[in-house]
Amino acid sequence: MVNGKSEQMRVGVVGARRGGGHIVALGKSNKRIVLGGVYDPWHEEAEKFTKTYGGKIYRNFEEAVEDCDLLVIASPQQYHAPQADYALRAGVHVLSEVPAAVSMEQVNLLLAAARESKASYMIAENYCYHRLNLVVGAMAKAGVFGKLYFGESEYVHEMKSWHTRAGGVPTWRRFWQVGKNGITYPTHSLGPLLEWMDDRITAISAIGTGRWTKPEYEMEDTVTLSCRTRKGALLRMRLDLISNRPEVWNYYSIQGTEGAYESGKLFGDKPRVYIEGKSPRETWQTLEEYADAYLPKRYAVPPDEAGHGGSDAWPLLDFVQSIEEGTMPRFDIYRALDMTLPGIVSEASINQNGDWLAVPDPRTMTAGIGLNPGKEAPLY
Repeated sequence: MVNGKSEQMRVGVVGARRGGGHIVALGKSNKRIVLGGVYDPWHEEAEKFTKTYGGKIYRNFEEAVEDCDLLVIASPQQYHAPQADYALRAGVHVLSEVPAAVSMEQVNLLLAAARESKASYMIAENYCYHRLNLVVGAMAKAGVFGKLYFGESEYVHEMKSWHTRAGGVPTWRRFWQVGKNGITYPTHSLGPLLEWMDDRITAISAIGTGRWTKPEYEMEDTVTLSCRTRKGALLRMRLDLISNRPEVWNYYSIQGTEGAYESGKLFGDKPRVYIEGKSPRETWQTLEEYADAYLPKRYAVPPDEAGHGGSDAWPLLDFVQSIEEGTMPRFDIYRALDMTLPGIVSEASINQNGDWLAVPDPRTMTAGIGLNPGKEAPLY
């Protein structure tokens, strides 16, 4: 039995549009995991989902929690933490879309629930599963680049048409993504860098360009984030959801004592590496020259129809495996908050003209410990 419900693990989806990208991971031959259904307040979206993937339509969020052993929370980002809190306290495993939370209040709510629940939590940061990022991650783990001390990333995605519906009615993105000033969508950029470096951010400074394209927006056109890490590295991130230009969703670079990686940005600009003592002097090599040797075999063949280059399916598959084996999820609550907290703190930094501010370590935050300790030992 799974959570006393059935011998199979029933997976439910909250948020039909984005949730379908994860469900392709189940496939038609997986007898251990089954799709329970979907909840979406937009009934037409739920109907489209069930026509494509199957399952039932839940009348409300509570019904989805009651029926399922695991929930994929793919709702708008302001709902991620409250819905995860409810599900975890009901003993239901949670795979949450990004970011994990949108405020410090939500961070504490989510952290307490994850610590006190017997169920597991994982954040579905699919950019860590992009094929090239998996190769770079394996190379970094093997020490190919030496000790990493600098990294940068960009998420540039012009989304003004996503901010209003017909008639100019604002969507949730109008407030939660561009209605605040700061790094409101941090995890796609920070997640891979932090995993490659096996590190967390301890302090940040955020500054912006000013409001040029949409002066009525609260967010400045481009916001940059400078970060110091626990190990002493420097990270730099750019977020831009407004400027008139083509997107650059997944730019990354890292520098280590023994080499460097650049993902490339322009037409024909191939991802490249330089390895001291192995690459020809002052000459880049293509990353593909290393892919066969370093791409983890588990991720070599993504499930059919998996979006974002195959990366959408892996978070659910990895999460289910960790639940079945009783192991720590790849991106547990602490790693989820490591990716999320710098963005939340950035809103205060940019409001204070780029002041350097500390980023709390979720491992030492006390939410959920108190008088009823969770999975960790009590604080002494």
